[in-house]
Amino acid sequence: MVRPLPVELQNSIKSLLLQNTPFSVIRKRYPSVSLSTLTRYKKKFLSSATLPAGGRPSFVSVSTQQYIARMLRNGRQDDPKAVQEYLRSIEIDMSLSGVRKLLKRMGFKPKRKIKTNFISKKKQASSAGMGQKTPESYGRPVEATEPHVEGDGGSVLFWGCITANGPGYGTTVMDGSVDSIVYVDILQTSLLDILEYHDMDHWFSANGFIFETIRDWPAQSPDLNPIEHVWYQLKRRLNTYPTRPTTKEELEARITSEWYKFTKNDCLKYIDSMPACIKAVIRSGGGPTRF
Repeated sequence: MVRPLPVELQNSIKSLLLQNTPFSVIRKRYPSVSLSTLTRYKKKFLSSATLPAGGRPSFVSVSTQQYIARMLRNGRQDDPKAVQEYLRSIEIDMSLSGVRKLLKRMGFKPKRKIKTNFISKKKQASSAGMGQKTPESYGRPVEATEPHVEGDGGSVLFWGCITANGPGYGTTVMDGSVDSIVYVDILQTSLLDILEYHDMDHWFSANGFIFETIRDWPAQSPDLNPIEHVWYQLKRRLNTYPTRPTTKEELEARITSEWYKFTKNDCLKYIDSMPACIKAVIRSGGGPTRF
């Protein structure tokens, strides 16, 4: 049988509990009183009070957590990485796993983001038709290169292409946008340099292509563009830097450095997937696919 504590001791503990004294302080004053006894007495004397939360207090204040929750709900932030960057901006350094645990405690559940591009009915028909006409195109040396203009971070524009031999030359447009004049200039310099470097400068004429022929390629056809995967990987590599670039020149240097780290196998992985991708585009009638 458990002997009750003396009435005088019970009253002293009750007084301390009413003052919200931590259990650790009470136990230092009364070492013989166990934690379970203090918990039982708090339930007895303060039935409406909540038990003290254990563990270390959170680095992130309640108001900051509420602000993060609002930004996630209104779409201004959409993943733990964005939350981590915001916390760093207010001088709270937290690991990505710590951010995920914080969001879980706040009631957010992780969900894989499914990204699909809107493709109009007209463009779906065009993509399906293109897939039926050119299933063998990506096996040809020149068709393995795909020039494209891509924006990064809204600061600079980067043009690059991939080939069956690896990444082609990259060109960064520091100011302005890429109109037809700039794009033609890029094709006349960087693209021709790539063809000459890979000894492919006479491939068009040798394979019966004439320069008057223009292929009507659908404008919205991300699933038919293997380089889209390369852009995604490039952006992921840029996001691994611990700090954001402070100037356009620094951003350009990072893009160039990461671009030329792509290998021949990296490019072939996406180029070789095109036959299966084209079949999927045809099955979907030109709509979005898992690719």
